[in-house]
Amino acid sequence: TNKPRFPATQGTKGPAAPIVYPKYDYEGDPKGSFLQICQLLIDELVAELPKQYDLPPRETKWIQDMLDYNVKGGKMNRGLMVVDAGVAILKQQGKTPSNEQLCQLAVLGWAIEWLQAWLLVADDIMDSSVTRRGQPCWYKKLEQIWYVAINDAVTIEAFVFKIIKRHFQNHPNYIQLVDLMCETTLQTEMGQLSDTLCDILDLPELTPDRWELIVTYKTSFYSFYLSVAFA
Repeated sequence: TNKPRFPATQGTKGPAAPIVYPKYDYEGDPKGSFLQICQLLIDELVAELPKQYDLPPRETKWIQDMLDYNVKGGKMNRGLMVVDAGVAILKQQGKTPSNEQLCQLAVLGWAIEWLQAWLLVADDIMDSSVTRRGQPCWYKKLEQIWYVAINDAVTIEAFVFKIIKRHFQNHPNYIQLVDLMCETTLQTEMGQLSDTLCDILDLPELTPDRWELIVTYKTSFYSFYLSVAFA
C-alpha cells in the first residue's frame, strides 16, 4: 500500500483534483501565459477549500474576491524572473523547457508574487497607506471591518505554502523550495521590522548603514535572490 508522504496534512475528505496545466506560450505571450497560471492557482484553491476545509460559500467567495483584488495587478517582475531564469538555465544545459516545466516555473513565480501580495496587505495597514497599485488598499476597501485584512494577509501567506505543496510535493527538491520560502520570508520580515521602527528613531539614528540594512533585508532577498534561487 502506498502511504501518503505527508499523512498529517494529507486531507481526509478525498484526494485532490489532478493538476491540468494550460498551454504556456513563453515566446508569443509570456505575460498572458503567466497570468493564466495565477488564475489556475486561484481556481484550484476555490474548488478545494469547501471540500477539504468545510469552507462555507460566503467565506469561499470572500477568498476568491480577496485573491482577485490582491495578488493581481502588479508588474509581476519577480514572478516572471523565475520563468526567464529557469528557461535560461535549461537553454545553457542544451535543453528545451517542456510545457510542464514552464508552468511549474510560473507556479514558483506566483508563489513569490503571492508572498509580495500578503506583505503589501500587511505593510499598508502598518503604514496607514491609502492606495496600492492605483486602487484603495485592501484594508481601506473593507472600511468598518478593515481588521479582517490582517487575517487575509496571513491567509495568503498560508496559501503560498499550499501552492508549493500541491505542485511540488513529489519533486525531489520540495523541501529545499519550502526552506527557501521560509528563510526569505524571515529575512524580509526582519527588514520590515527595521523599517517600521524608523518611526520611533531620532534623526541621527537614520544612517546610511540602517538604510542599507533595510533595503537588503526588506527588499533584495525576495525581489531578486529568491527568483533565481527558485529557478
